[in-house]
Amino acid sequence: MKANNSQSANIKEFKFIAIKTNKHDTIYQGLESNPLDSFITEFVKIEKYQGYSNAYNLGLYFRIKDSTSWAKSKQITGLWKSQTNGVYYGDFKEGNFKTLLLFKLSLNNDFLTVKVYSKDYYPSRTIIESLSSNL
Repeated sequence: MKANNSQSANIKEFKFIAIKTNKHDTIYQGLESNPLDSFITEFVKIEKYQGYSNAYNLGLYFRIKDSTSWAKSKQITGLWKSQTNGVYYGDFKEGNFKTLLLFKLSLNNDFLTVKVYSKDYYPSRTIIESLSSNL
């Protein structure tokens, strides 16, 4: 899939607060109600990568609660570290489209901010790093 480097103006930002922390994951609850046209749910989870997939060079996963249990809920993306402390990036794949997601975790992981870019906006790594440094 070719990178889409055109600047996107339609960015949705979601803010969450940690409500439960375990050894391998943290559950967050949205601070505001999320737009109906978003796949982001009121509850989300950041999980540590435990080697159960063929993914490489990542340390965390992002999951939304779209089912009655976390185990059945959708795992959206792995999180890759950017060069900015506490900032990660991933993608949301829907059909043939790949959309950029940026994640900012507070120093003690109490707060999470997720930025969802326009559908089919997934720029080059250089642009992702530039966007990450501005969070």
